Amino acid sequence: MPLLKRNHRQILAAKAIDGKQTRYRIEGVRGLWLYVSPSGTRTWYVRYQGGSRQTRKCRWYKIGDAGSVDLAAASLKAQEMLTEVQVHERDPATERARRRAQVLTFGDLFDEWYERHAKVKLARHADDLGTYNFHLKDRFGRQRYAEIKRLEIGRLRDKIARERGPIASNTVMTLINRVFYWALDEGIIESNPAARIRKAGQSRPRERVLSATEICKFWFALAAMETMTGEHMARAEKGRMLTAETRSVLRLLLLTGQRRGEVAGAMKDELDLSVSEPIWTIPGHRTKNGLLQRVPLAPMAAAEFERALQRSPSSSPFVFVSPLPYCDAGILATTVTRAMARLTAEIGIKGASPHDLRRTVGTELARLGVAPEVRSLVLNHSPRSRGVTEAVYNRYAYDKEKRAALEAWERQLETLLAAKRVLPAPMPLSSANVESIEAARVLAPL
Repeated sequence: MPLLKRNHRQILAAKAIDGKQTRYRIEGVRGLWLYVSPSGTRTWYVRYQGGSRQTRKCRWYKIGDAGSVDLAAASLKAQEMLTEVQVHERDPATERARRRAQVLTFGDLFDEWYERHAKVKLARHADDLGTYNFHLKDRFGRQRYAEIKRLEIGRLRDKIARERGPIASNTVMTLINRVFYWALDEGIIESNPAARIRKAGQSRPRERVLSATEICKFWFALAAMETMTGEHMARAEKGRMLTAETRSVLRLLLLTGQRRGEVAGAMKDELDLSVSEPIWTIPGHRTKNGLLQRVPLAPMAAAEFERALQRSPSSSPFVFVSPLPYCDAGILATTVTRAMARLTAEIGIKGASPHDLRRTVGTELARLGVAPEVRSLVLNHSPRSRGVTEAVYNRYAYDKEKRAALEAWERQLETLLAAKRVLPAPMPLSSANVESIEAARVLAPL
């Protein structure tokens, strides 16, 4: 390791070697080290060996920033600490971790988990943040980790199950365990108070698929909002009208069969609409299975993205920008779910969710005779469901086959809409929406 003289000016001038974090020993001061990061941050550490002969282990204790702790103070701290370790057999790093765990709140643990783990490794970290803010922040956010009891967690589980249902309760319990187990693995805490607490109920796979009649109702209802005049919209019930961005996301869910978060979070640089065969490339960090997904865009889907891009501010990298003020981010997946719930409740489609649109696409592709392996690739299912040979050894992208499948689905959708087999029930969005819905039957893009 490089050596620095016991000189404060030389210490403040130390730089990272080859652009990598560098540890410097300090001449004449036993156990004292200086960490220099590529950004220029200089931090004092004490290196010592704690434990008995059999358990002796090298440990590092952070003293502080070299800009605020001078060489003399750091040298004195190192000498005092080594004396405590050797004479009194103390372990300062472990003692500090225990003291920190006593004052850490669940909010502190979540923030650290979210920044260091979720944002880096989880594609759906925004959903976890929404779950925390809605269900956990007010209840446990400011409570010390050491004071959280299993009984409190169990009562919160039951409360959410009663008010929001067992699936929401299970989602919250999963998030609590993720945060605690991560902190446990990192050595930040010593135990998980939520370990082995049973969930409120078993999550069963949904089987809901929209019928041909419901597909037409859904499509015409969205089109009705497009054709409403300014006067009609002014008379619409406040907060009931879906934004143009949300309407586009819902249509694209039905046209492409992709996941809710993947459509809502679409980035402009993922789209290539200028070529004869438009393509949407979703990077692996945004997909559920971590694999890059290429979605060939059939004409209706490509046109929907074109309209969305025309509405999107040029300064934003997102296709569907959040309507919240001062928020340059994509629409949240939870926003799409709430919009879908409002819309389906108003037009009489019971129990339909955004994911049911994806399941509907998969079902219709099967009805059209699309091969199972192509359907799996269109929906970007987990490689495990495709077998080892296909998932590992076959690297062909199947763009041609996927495009043919999605174009066949769009033609089928056009046939359903052109047949006009259903007139949507009057929507309580305004007292003058009947003519808008009738116009939607004629003007809905086919």
